[in-house]
Formats: sequence, C-alpha cells, structure tokens
Amino acid sequence: MAGWYLNLSTTLQYSFYLACSWLWCLGGFFPLILGRDYGWPALAAFTAFNVGGAISMGFYFKLREQQQTFESKHKPAIAIFSYVTIAYQLFFVAWLGAIIDQPLLLAAVLAIAFVIYHSKGVITYWALAFYILSIGLFVGFLGSDWPPVEISAKGFWPHALLPLAIGFIFSPYLDITFHRAYKSSENPKLSFAIGFGVLFLSLLGFVFFYAGSLGDVFFNQALPAAIIYPVIGFLALQIAFTIAAHCSELSTQQYLKPSLLAGAITVFSVAAVGLLTLVKDATIPLVDLPLEETLYKSFLFFYSLVFPLYLVFGKSKSTYLWVIGICTPAYSIGFLMGGEHSYALTIGVAIMTTAVVFKRQARA
Repeated sequence: MAGWYLNLSTTLQYSFYLACSWLWCLGGFFPLILGRDYGWPALAAFTAFNVGGAISMGFYFKLREQQQTFESKHKPAIAIFSYVTIAYQLFFVAWLGAIIDQPLLLAAVLAIAFVIYHSKGVITYWALAFYILSIGLFVGFLGSDWPPVEISAKGFWPHALLPLAIGFIFSPYLDITFHRAYKSSENPKLSFAIGFGVLFLSLLGFVFFYAGSLGDVFFNQALPAAIIYPVIGFLALQIAFTIAAHCSELSTQQYLKPSLLAGAITVFSVAAVGLLTLVKDATIPLVDLPLEETLYKSFLFFYSLVFPLYLVFGKSKSTYLWVIGICTPAYSIGFLMGGEHSYALTIGVAIMTTAVVFKRQARA
C-alpha cells in the first residue's frame, strides 16, 4: 500500500487535489438554493458551467510559461480571491454550526485545516484520503430516511443561467489552487479533466442527493439534524481542505505572512460565530429577507460579478468600477431577493455585455 502511494503520479495526485479544493461551501450548498428557487434547469446549468469552466482553465494555457505569466500579472487579484474564499468558508461553517446548535463546528473544521496546513508536503494525499472518506460518507447516507429533492422548473429560471455561466467560466482563473495544480502536475490537462470531469462531478452527485435533507434542516427545520450528520462530515472535510489549500499557497508564495493570516482567520471566525449565534433566524427589516441566507448570497457577488469583471476590464480601472457600480443594484435585486425579481439578473448581464461591446468598439 505504501508503495502504491509513493508511485501515484502527480497527474492523479492533483486530480484529487483539484476535486477537493473546488468543492467548497458554494458547490456543497448553493445547489440547494438553486433547486429551491429555479429548479432543475438551473441545477443542470450549474453542473455544466461549473465542471466545464473548471476543466477549460486547464486547457486554456498552451505552455507553462503562459500560466506563470498570468499568475504573476494577476497576483494581487489571486490573493484577494483566496481571502474572500476563505472568509466564505468560515462564514458558512459558522452558519451551519448555528443551525445544528454546534457552535464548535468551526473550531473543529479549523483544527482539521491546521493539521493539513502543517503537512502541506503531502497535501495531495490528504485530498485522496478526503475523497475516499467523502464517498464513504455518501454510502453511509444512503441508508438515511431522506426526503426527495423538489426540483421542478420555476418560471424565472432563464434569468439565472448567464450569471452562472459568467461566474464559473471566469472565476477559476483566479483560484490559487488551480495554479498550484497546473504548475505541479506532470500532465495538467489530464489532471483537470479527471479532477473535474470525474472526481468533482461524483462529489456533486452526493450534493444533489442530500440537497433535500439539508434543505429541510436549514430552511424548514422539518428534520432532526442527526439525519444529516454524514453530510456535516462531508462538508467539514471538504471545507477544511479548501481552507488549508488556500492558506498553504498564500503562505508558500508569500502573499501574506502566516501570522497575519492566522490572526485574520481567528478574528473573522470569532466574529462570524458570535454574529450568527446572536441573530439566528433573524430577518432584514423592510425587505423581509433571512439575514443568514442573504449574507451567504452576498459572497456570490465576488464570483459572479467582481472577479469576472476584473478579468474583462482589469486594464481599465475606471470602466471596471463604473460597470460594477451600475450592475450591483441589479445583481442585488436578482440574487438577494430572487424569485419574481430574478429578471434583474438579466438586466445586469445586459449592462455588462453592452460595456464589453463598447470597449471593443473603442479599441477598434
């Protein structure tokens, strides 16, 4: 067995690494919201754009030198992407802990991440172990008394498609773990193809399978939390790996000193747990939106708007800022309020498209 581990090619090692580094609280939870608000067309689009967009990043660069040039050019944005992603994981785990009355859940996840971080030399084998454990948790969940997933198509589902496409096509290019895999894999294209087309896709299958149960615990409190303990374990492992992978790369490449990174994580974690413990099940006045879900959705602005627009308009900061300023109200209405207000997402995409067209005409 030890020999098999030692002989595992870096191509396969980074296939597992990519699958686990990309299955975070967005992939592990956002499908519940998409299925509830938009139905199966949005879930189908989520899967296709998520998997396809991630794979395409591995095929975009023709030479390793191109990837290195891109990473060096966009180093600040890549770092910010990781900071936001880590904060997103911390917030979600704090929310999950509040829902199941386990405020120490975040501490447990950080403890796992701490162990992985300090054994970064074998981080790809941690990914392999967590993938196997995740499949085991899936098998264990099969015996649960889980409710069926309600994914009938809602009338406003078309408005969700383009924002999903934009987010998942552009965001992978700023993910520091993707760049680590591309640089370190013997065959990066194959690592991306296997990692996302096979391994990550199988993990998404688990997400879709448990969506009904986790949704009933989160949104309806209709099921005892014990029924989703395998799901809690799955999310804890995957999110801990994501946090550790991003922290490892941030410190290794000196994006941020480890002491500052640890301090920021500690402060944000304590603040998130304290806030979500105090305001559990609170709503936002006037708009009557659930506070926790609204905060969760707020992070999506970065992946569907801020980061993609940076890659499109990064050379023109003024254009980048005013397009974000104009699009933010539309995205706020569409994402945060959703439902019949989803049309605002299409308006936001139309504004982005118009700005891109004018930019290209100006260049011509």
